[in-house]
Amino acid sequence: MSQPAADIGPNPQVRAGHEFPEYRLVIDSEYQHRLHGFCDIPRSLYGDRADPTFLARYPIKVIGSTMFACHPERGYVHMVHRIRQHKPAKLDTPVTVRGRFTEIEPVPRGWIMHASFDYFAEDGTHLMTVEPQALMADPTRMPDKSAKKPERSGGGAGEEGFEVLKHKQCTPEKVLGYCGDTNNKIHTDPEYAKGFGFRAPITAGNQIVNYQLEALATDGLPDSFDVSIRFLRPVFWDDAIDMMGRRGSDGRLSALRAVKEDGKIASTCEVFAVA
Repeated sequence: MSQPAADIGPNPQVRAGHEFPEYRLVIDSEYQHRLHGFCDIPRSLYGDRADPTFLARYPIKVIGSTMFACHPERGYVHMVHRIRQHKPAKLDTPVTVRGRFTEIEPVPRGWIMHASFDYFAEDGTHLMTVEPQALMADPTRMPDKSAKKPERSGGGAGEEGFEVLKHKQCTPEKVLGYCGDTNNKIHTDPEYAKGFGFRAPITAGNQIVNYQLEALATDGLPDSFDVSIRFLRPVFWDDAIDMMGRRGSDGRLSALRAVKEDGKIASTCEVFAVA
């Protein structure tokens, strides 16, 4: 059984304050193990716990489905994912999700959608809060591809103190397997991706979240954590990346990053707390 399609309700709206229908979500073992296979993550890492990435994936499906229902002509790019896990959730156990749009922010390439989702166990325990940000790209506002692009911040992987924790090789087969049920063709259709300025389909932001949280568990699976993952550059479906980490004065991982073969940083993860 796979994760059900997002429930956006009968009157979806892209506006601040819009609330999504309450949803009962179950991450089952088959679903988690299948998607972990496309990420080269061993089954043993999470045991009987639900990978918080898959719980946190639901908001991205909801806000993406809402955007496509209201504005089918626009592209959709995951930008930031903040995850606060208070307590771990169990596999094959219902979790109630409640969420809403909190802000629609105009930007040069379109609009950034801000949202907040809370997760509760059947006994009412607050398990997790997820706060995603996603770009709703307007194809008429795409930058001139012939113009020289300025260097973006976050370039270069050689900052002191970072060590390689994991190496990941993306492939079209892994990306298609991971997000083949999406209606966001920017991950699956080469011509569609090129129309938004990408040389190839891009690996889903949530797949990068899988890699970041796997790296966070290098010293053992945490019961609680607070991280903010930011996507700086696209990871294409044929890229190789190193997952790197830096430790604080207490020896714990305090920052993570995904670094491409050319040394450019594709994604960062700020670790506010882990226990």
